[in-house]
Amino acid sequence: MNNEEIEALIKLTPMKVMTQNMKQVAEAIESSVENNQTDQIADLVKSGNQLLDAISKLSRQS
Repeated sequence: MNNEEIEALIKLTPMKVMTQNMKQVAEAIESSVENNQTDQIADLVKSGNQLLDAISKLSRQS
């Protein structure tokens, strides 16, 4: 690992990690809709809701 990679890891906060995960969930939902994979959409939405709850709780603690 080089210094830049280590610095990037140090700068990761729980909020950044969760918002990055939320972006990935949103992209997965969009992909599932485009590919007509309706069975996955409900699970992805549930995951998104759980992430939103966690983000909300974390922001209240800050």
